Amino acid sequence: MLSPKSIGFLLLALLGVSLCPQNVSGVVIYRIGTPFSTAEKDSLESLDIDFREIEWSVSQLQEALELDSLQTGSLQPNYFDEDEDIAATLLSRGGWVRVRLFANQNKLIGEVLVDGDPTTGLTWPAVAPESFQVGTSRTLSEQLTFDLGGRFLIREVRFRPLEEKPEHFVERLSIGSLDERLVNIGNRMSYFPTVAEVKENTEPEVSVILDPPISTQTVQLLIFRDTPKEIGLADFELYGGGFLARASYESEVVDLGGLASWGEMRWSGRQDADARVDIRTRTGTDPHPDIFWQLRPEQRDSVQFRDGGGDLTLSEYKRRYSKLLDVLKPVKPQDRVSPDTENWSFWSSPYLFKNSGTSIVSPSPRQFLQLKVDFFSTIEDGGKIDYVEFKASVPPAVHGLVGEIFPVDTQVGQATHFTYFIRPTIRAGDTGFDGVEISTPSGVVSVDSLRIDGINYDDFTWERTTGGLGFEISFPRKLEPTDSGALIEVVFNAPVLREVGTLFTGKVFNSAEPNEVRQRINPGNAADEIESDGISVKTSLSSSLIFAPQIGPNPFTPNGDAINDVVHISYKLLRVTSQVPVSVEIFDLSGRLVKQIYAGDISIGEYSHPWNGTDRSNQLVPPGLYLYRIAVDIQAEEGIKSGVIAVAY
Repeated sequence: MLSPKSIGFLLLALLGVSLCPQNVSGVVIYRIGTPFSTAEKDSLESLDIDFREIEWSVSQLQEALELDSLQTGSLQPNYFDEDEDIAATLLSRGGWVRVRLFANQNKLIGEVLVDGDPTTGLTWPAVAPESFQVGTSRTLSEQLTFDLGGRFLIREVRFRPLEEKPEHFVERLSIGSLDERLVNIGNRMSYFPTVAEVKENTEPEVSVILDPPISTQTVQLLIFRDTPKEIGLADFELYGGGFLARASYESEVVDLGGLASWGEMRWSGRQDADARVDIRTRTGTDPHPDIFWQLRPEQRDSVQFRDGGGDLTLSEYKRRYSKLLDVLKPVKPQDRVSPDTENWSFWSSPYLFKNSGTSIVSPSPRQFLQLKVDFFSTIEDGGKIDYVEFKASVPPAVHGLVGEIFPVDTQVGQATHFTYFIRPTIRAGDTGFDGVEISTPSGVVSVDSLRIDGINYDDFTWERTTGGLGFEISFPRKLEPTDSGALIEVVFNAPVLREVGTLFTGKVFNSAEPNEVRQRINPGNAADEIESDGISVKTSLSSSLIFAPQIGPNPFTPNGDAINDVVHISYKLLRVTSQVPVSVEIFDLSGRLVKQIYAGDISIGEYSHPWNGTDRSNQLVPPGLYLYRIAVDIQAEEGIKSGVIAVAY
């Protein structure tokens, strides 16, 4: 268990603040899910940090989630034990039961088959004997279709007749399955592919073991009538066990009360090895991310449904729309609702689950934010989210912030002088900023110049960020509302090591308010003379994994005089998207291995490995020429670079 002191340091990591008293009145931490502990609240209050708590149950979509967990503060998909009836809860998940009556499908009368009551059910009356025509292929059948409200593993199907009429058992049957969910089936239902059949049954209790088990959303029971007797069905049960394959959650729209800059987002939970938990965000300028449409029959068009205006929650807005008569809605369900792309962003790409503490990528500044969590589970592996929390600053440093970079094409592995153009919109009441942080994923060589509104400033300062994969530049003055629209140009020198494109994200900050969220720069048209409108750079294709190996000093003299005693083998690793095995070895001219000076898994970047002139026995090698070999081993190809090293005494 974490101590109060440890909890305090965790919160400081989220806030990015020091313990020194600061004015942090604009910083708010929102947590959805498990509430803050008492120790966490005390730590926040001691720092004068405001916070908000939102329950998971405050949502407008909870699909296939475990309701008991929601009540206790966690978010996770439904899990069923092997002896737990899956069909018994299908209605609560939005599933249904359809029964064929003559040529129609009825979705109401079949619900008695999953109510757990053996005294209620369906009865099909006896048929006239002449209905059975001997010597023909005609077969009478009854059809029942069950939508489970999600995908499940099904191992066993069980059913029985009414408790008081055991003689009305089913004599012949088949079980069918269909992977996809049937949303609008109309009055006709086709036959599903058969997964099991019973050609002769004489027992009231029917148990069909599916071997192998099936993973499905929809199950169909076909009852074949080979005799004219009355048949009945009271309970229909499905057993399998495991996690539901897909579950989703969408929060209500979070209103921050004004324009806000997004900071880091963190979460607590688990993701099993073969499962996936996707967390996404979207942001907007009004409370409703979706537009619901209603028909105007007289005008023969459709308009936005506005019952209640913009004051309703998203759930209430959807509830009222559901009560609108179907004749006043578009015929096709997909035409009834559409995303409000004018006022809301699209859902972000999923945040990598292991990267809790990442920056929110949805556009800012915005007033409204919505969270979505999707669980993709296997039978045995699932996931869980205890909470998601994010930091925001209200108001933001500036109302608007766009940036672009030039050039957008460069040579892989070579340092290039880039210009980062930034154009802010600063209004009265904005705090402004006096610094910019720019990420350089392959490192930075230098920051060369700063220009603000056409004026060069030589008295700026800069420093590399932690890890060296970016830099911060501090301006000699803070930009105020009078600087709104001014073009800022930052020139820096940095290499690019990826062929697929490198993103140079940027943020602005106010050094007088270190606790505030650093406001992200959105890609856009910052400089009219530049046509990139983006902050990413492409590189020309390269066939090499290893670029620009450098050996120095060469020759070197490992004689112990502290002058040129060690040679460094330096190189750049390109084109890989994850860690790969790399080895650096020394050979003599006969090809005999002298020493392996490095072996390990590394990712894209610049590296340097020293050799002190010794062999595998740690004895100094004789003077002469030696070969170095850098090898990268990946499945698709092997990259090798080699050269000569001279040893002298």
